[in-house]
Amino acid sequence: MKTILLVLGVTVVSLSCNPFSPKLENLPETQINLLGNRNTLDGLFQFFKTAYELKDTSMYGKMFDESFVFSYFDFQNSVQINWDRAQEMNTTYRLFRNTEQITLDWNYYLQKDSSATEASVVRSFNLTIVESSQQIYTGTGRARFRLIKLNPDDPWKFTYWFDDSDF
Repeated sequence: MKTILLVLGVTVVSLSCNPFSPKLENLPETQINLLGNRNTLDGLFQFFKTAYELKDTSMYGKMFDESFVFSYFDFQNSVQINWDRAQEMNTTYRLFRNTEQITLDWNYYLQKDSSATEASVVRSFNLTIVESSQQIYTGTGRARFRLIKLNPDDPWKFTYWFDDSDF
């Protein structure tokens, strides 16, 4: 009887332990947050990618300061177009609702200057938007960003984005 209880006890313990999987509580917080840690620039861009690919405007909105301005150059009319955070959220909401899939890949940094509370970043990207199986848009480009933190321990927020893409 003691042997059966011993075997049963060892079996229960071994089934509850996976030696190939680290314990979650022992991982640094940056590895636990799979969505992206917005306290770091790399983590913010991971968060951006996740928000786009999940098409989640509640995530997306967390990245933009109230003073945010989006800009791009309209080559057809030879004019720079600007809009504020509210229009950015509305435009992105419509994009998310009217697409089947979005894939965003951030590539290398062309520029990355930062202090504890301000940053200027230029980054290249690849973007694929699947509106339907017959309408797929693929583009590349680069984006110029200005970012702020109110305090060094706060998450980064975008204040300015100039889009240099071929869309």
